[in-house]
Amino acid sequence: MSSQIIPLYKKVPEKVIKHSLNNTITSIDVLTTKLKEKGYHFLRNQHINRYLFNFYCPNLKIAIEIDGYAHEFKDIHNLDAPKKLYISSLGITVLRFTDYQVLVDIDEIFRAIKNQVQRATTSSYVV
Repeated sequence: MSSQIIPLYKKVPEKVIKHSLNNTITSIDVLTTKLKEKGYHFLRNQHINRYLFNFYCPNLKIAIEIDGYAHEFKDIHNLDAPKKLYISSLGITVLRFTDYQVLVDIDEIFRAIKNQVQRATTSSYVV
C-alpha cells in the first residue's frame, strides 16, 4: 500500500485569480454607484486601524465588505477572525456580501443595508 501526499495548499491558476479580481472590482463599482443613487453616504476603501473595508459610514458605524473568490479559501477566511473581533469591539457592524450577490441580487443587498441603517439610527442608549 503506497501513501499519497496530500498537498496542504493548492495553487490557484492565475487566470482564475484575475477573473475574480476583475469581478470584485466591477461589483465594488456597481455598489458605489447604487449607494450614491439611493442617497447613502459611505466612504470607499476606508482603513480602521490596520484593516481595510470597501465601504464605511463612520456616523452609523457600518462597514461593508465585498468578498471575492479568494474568501472561499479557508486560509483567507480564517485570517478574517482577528479583524472581526477587533471591529466588533469598536461597535462597528460589518455587512458582508459576495461579488456575485452584488452583480445578481442588488435589491437584497439594499434591503440588508436599509435594515442596518434603521437599526443604527433608532438605537439609543439610556444611562
